[in-house]
Amino acid sequence: MEKSNEQFIGDSVYLVNSKYNELESRTKTLYFTYLDKNKSPEQFQRQVERLWKDLDHEFMDKQISKLKELVHNNNVELGIEVKALDKGKESYHTVGDIVVDDYFSLTPEKDFRKIENRYIERVVKSYTRSYKSIQGKDKDTYIQNKLDVYDEEVNQVVAYYKQDTNSIARYVDVATYLSMLHNVDLTRSGWNTTLGDADRLNMNLFIIPYHPFSCEYCQLYQNRILTRYEVEEILGTEAHEQVGDVLHPNCKCTLSLFWDNSQIEKVPYSREEQVDFYDIRQKVNNYSLKIDRWITDRSIIKRYGTQKQLDKINRKIKNANDKIQELVNTLPTKDLKRQVEAIYR
Repeated sequence: MEKSNEQFIGDSVYLVNSKYNELESRTKTLYFTYLDKNKSPEQFQRQVERLWKDLDHEFMDKQISKLKELVHNNNVELGIEVKALDKGKESYHTVGDIVVDDYFSLTPEKDFRKIENRYIERVVKSYTRSYKSIQGKDKDTYIQNKLDVYDEEVNQVVAYYKQDTNSIARYVDVATYLSMLHNVDLTRSGWNTTLGDADRLNMNLFIIPYHPFSCEYCQLYQNRILTRYEVEEILGTEAHEQVGDVLHPNCKCTLSLFWDNSQIEKVPYSREEQVDFYDIRQKVNNYSLKIDRWITDRSIIKRYGTQKQLDKINRKIKNANDKIQELVNTLPTKDLKRQVEAIYR
């Protein structure tokens, strides 16, 4: 098969994060362009709403559908021969036969819109304050100062909660949070598909296949033969990494039907090494997305900022590129390096 389920989820989450990053970058460019041209808050709001309201979430649904197809086909390919359970039903080999109940619920579109609207309100309020404050002041100096505080003032929208105290650990931006929601939806869709396949085939055993960039939590369950009850416990009650009310947001592990012991791979790395691999991939992903943002910031600074600010952003970009290469070089094999480098566009 060309791409594993886990690779597909990783690529899809990165795609969503990139799309939201692009929208945030375009909004930021609009913010400083309009502030420089003394455009009214009403004019700014209209343009921002037009930019964000045009966002079509259908591309996420298409990614989920593709994953369902991939998971279903992988499940079927693992069996030597699979037949329809009831006489008269179409062959189970075809993708069109996928019938999935929502064992684990997905995020409704309105929840995505809610966070997007919260961001729009936040950036419009910030612009309105800036528009009023800049009047009668040296415009260049004001914009240069605003460049330094914009991200903290505008982008940190959603609270990230600690599990033990339920207190706010930090705030995350729209791109980070909504790509996490999409990650959860993809993972749950894959598990839903496998549970649906199991129902139709009257199978009760499952396995979470090994993959080298698994999160620390799922490493405990990889390559173990699992009952349906254990599967429901794993995803439904024990995974308490939280972002708002989202469980286990960075998990990309998928569930497969268990056919025979050939599916149990020998894991070539220790638990500690696997944790390191996961951390490396997450860090490279984060650095790559930051670089995309900083490139936008650099274009804004070239127009409105100072040489000192330009030098600072160039250092950030260079240091991030160096750090990515350093992280990739710590991986022990070419294959692992290739999988992580694929994130770094």
